[in-house]
Amino acid sequence: MKNLKSLWCLSSTLMVLLLITAACGGNKENAEITKLKEETIAVHDEIMPQISLFDRQTVRIDSFLVSMDSLKATNDALDTAQLRVDLTQVKNRLGEATDQMMQWMKEFDVNPQDKSEEEIKSYYQSELEKIKKMKNLFDEVSKESAEKLSDL
Repeated sequence: MKNLKSLWCLSSTLMVLLLITAACGGNKENAEITKLKEETIAVHDEIMPQISLFDRQTVRIDSFLVSMDSLKATNDALDTAQLRVDLTQVKNRLGEATDQMMQWMKEFDVNPQDKSEEEIKSYYQSELEKIKKMKNLFDEVSKESAEKLSDL
C-alpha cells in the first residue's frame, strides 16, 4: 500500500510539473518537446494502474504457492511441481515489471535543465521509447499472469 501511495504521489507530481512546463512553452521546438513529453506521460499514465493489479496478482500467487496441497486435493491430476515453477516465474515477472516502472519514474526528469532544446528533445524521444517498451512488457506480463491465474 505504501508503494501505491508513493507511486500515486510521484505520478501526480509528474503531471503537475508537465502542466506547468507546458504553459511556459512558446516556439515550434518547445511545441515538439511538449508533445513528446505529454506522449511519454500519457503512456506512463496508461500503464501505471496495472501496478495495483500486479500487486493483487502477486498476493494471489503467494496464496496459491502456500496452498499447493489443497489444490492437489481438488485436482489429483495437477502437476504441482510444474505449477509452482510457473507461478514463481509469473510472480518474478510481475515484480520485475513493477521494479522497472519504479526505476523509470525515479530517473525520469520532467523538466531537464541546463540542456539545449535539441538535447531535451532527444531526451524525451529516448524516454518515450523506454516507456513504450515498458508498456509492451506490462502487456505481456499482464496477459501471462491472467492466463496462469485463470486456470486456478
